[in-house]
Amino acid sequence: MQKFNYRVPRYTVDLPVCLRVDGLSIAGRCREISQEGMKLEAAQPLPPDYCGVVSLSYQGVALEIQARLTHTDGEQEGLKFVFASEAERDAVGRLVARLSTAPGQLGPVLID
Repeated sequence: MQKFNYRVPRYTVDLPVCLRVDGLSIAGRCREISQEGMKLEAAQPLPPDYCGVVSLSYQGVALEIQARLTHTDGEQEGLKFVFASEAERDAVGRLVARLSTAPGQLGPVLID
């Protein structure tokens, strides 16, 4: 029997983000987000072992959350959120829900 790995829905967005690691700030754009992580374009390549804080905001909701680099795909990089608490997980869930119903949002992005 084949095992299926289901992923949470991802949403196409265009949000400014700030990445912080070791006292450095790196500007970027979040291009896709889910409750587990995000795909972004950073102003400069992230270190291969990046683990730092991502700051983003949308309509007055601001989040700062730990994240780590999972992969680099050309000009975009994938980050996985590292939740310190259920409250952080819930906050990201609320932000993603808000973004998923934003005007102009076409729905989840289906990824193979």
